[in-house]
Amino acid sequence: MSKKKNRPHGHYCKICGEHKANEKFSGKGHAAHICKACSRLSAAEKAAAMDMNRLMDFPMRRLTDSEKKWLKAKMHDQCPEVADTAREVFNVCFPHAERNAMKKQFVINTLSFEVHTEVYDGYGDMEMADCRFTVDRKSRVLTMTDSQAEDGEQSVTLEGGQMAKLLRYIVHTLEILMWEQDYCLKPDEDDYFTDNLFDEDLYGDDLEESGEDMPTEPEGRPSWRAQVEYSNHTVQDISSYEDYLPERPEELYLSLLEYFEPEEEDF
Repeated sequence: MSKKKNRPHGHYCKICGEHKANEKFSGKGHAAHICKACSRLSAAEKAAAMDMNRLMDFPMRRLTDSEKKWLKAKMHDQCPEVADTAREVFNVCFPHAERNAMKKQFVINTLSFEVHTEVYDGYGDMEMADCRFTVDRKSRVLTMTDSQAEDGEQSVTLEGGQMAKLLRYIVHTLEILMWEQDYCLKPDEDDYFTDNLFDEDLYGDDLEESGEDMPTEPEGRPSWRAQVEYSNHTVQDISSYEDYLPERPEELYLSLLEYFEPEEEDF
């Protein structure tokens, strides 16, 4: 014999989202699923409360087109609380939406990419790289300057479709726009002082006597550097002094290097 499911006592109010005793509802309110307290609210307050209830219980799964449309509309709701909550829910459901929307606004005009560290080649072997790539969208010229090679500088002219595909790959797949953020290449200026606070009353002149120096900008060439100018006049200049190439800068290096690999028939 199947057991009966336990149901909450009382009646459900669709405005406040609570189960209340039957005496908390009037006759008409019982049929409309609105308790006496909520019935005294204005129409705008009732609508906002119902929207908040739906947002709080919004499904964390692949949304239907109608659910996505409703959620986007609520992001511009007149009620600030509803709009803010809708944006939070949207960011949870679509964590990369803001990033993807931003990438559509950027087209690379010129790119300079330097590598001065050890990298893995296409065969998994470690080798020292000391080269610089430049890309120009207008002339469609890709240049590689290799300080270790005898021929030094090589250039190739790409077809229009090839150049467009390469630049889209760098922005949309490798997400070069986000490298400074993703790899924490430029920490906050106050990081040193927040991480290394000294109490003068406690230490006095001990710090000066210890001979410890404040951190300075690293000397020499960076292990890699990317300078980008976009069609909307935005300029990006990022560099790293770590002795390795992160995943996406390494993918860019290998992708650009492929344009200068000899064809099989050349061997």
